[in-house]
Amino acid sequence: MEHIRINNVIAGAFLVMGLASYGTPLHAEEAEKPADGPSLVLGGNAYYSKYNFDRDRDESDGEEREGYYILSMPVSLSWKHYLDEKTFLAPYLNFTMTHDFGGESWNRHYWNNNQIVGLGVKVSREHSYADEKGEYTGGLYTALFSEYQFMTSSVDQAKNEVPEGISTENFKTGVSLWYARKKPIAEGIRLWTEVWGELAYHSTYFSEEGANNYIIGTIAPKAGLSFDVGDVAIEPYVKAELVNDFLEEEWNREPWINYLQYGPGVRIALDKFLPGSFSVYAEYLHVDYLDKKQDVSNDIRFGVNFWIPIL
Repeated sequence: MEHIRINNVIAGAFLVMGLASYGTPLHAEEAEKPADGPSLVLGGNAYYSKYNFDRDRDESDGEEREGYYILSMPVSLSWKHYLDEKTFLAPYLNFTMTHDFGGESWNRHYWNNNQIVGLGVKVSREHSYADEKGEYTGGLYTALFSEYQFMTSSVDQAKNEVPEGISTENFKTGVSLWYARKKPIAEGIRLWTEVWGELAYHSTYFSEEGANNYIIGTIAPKAGLSFDVGDVAIEPYVKAELVNDFLEEEWNREPWINYLQYGPGVRIALDKFLPGSFSVYAEYLHVDYLDKKQDVSNDIRFGVNFWIPIL
């Protein structure tokens, strides 16, 4: 029964995606081969979450463990060498800081308080799309990548250090994609879809030493409506995120890499005020675990999410 419900949710999410993409065929923008050069992108997700069901919750302190105040801020610096007008080769440096601002015992664990540095190279292909009038309607970004990562303890001395016996280095390689599409359906109203996906091999997963080799797939569709209200847009949506480790060792079955979360949300998009994207959001999420079960089955989350191209 559980698997039937999960399959129905996935099928429903992809049906909405299909409806959002239906209509006038997409037309790729005509573009000359861009000049090679640097790219610097700043991202961020600062949010409150009642629970933290997508990471380990095996503490034995007997407390409720409610309330996480997390900032995750990735910065990516790369040099793009264009092979043609849409394909580029790029060595890159990624730096991601994760910090939990809460003061309880469960806010101090290393998986909520760390820095991860990644050195890698990718081959990427990017498309933007326009309607028959030439107006932008979305884009598609795909990449093949390989990356060496290492993790350090939080810069906040009040947080727990990475324990002895935890793997702090990882080799990651795989494929990723980002897809976005919007379609006007009335004056000031649009139907939109966003999808992020990745399939990657990890030599470790920043867990116990000896727990090696992971093949993790993630697909995260989101679809909704957008209503213009002056210079902002109010966007109710539904989302799902399916994460699965395809290998069969005990450590490949942990709940934070084998789950489906889904539910409604709403965001206020403030893209007209900043380059890139910026939104304030709130979500109610349900979670189904694919292997090991946990005692949390739903969550609330609200915060701000942004993506800013600096170069």
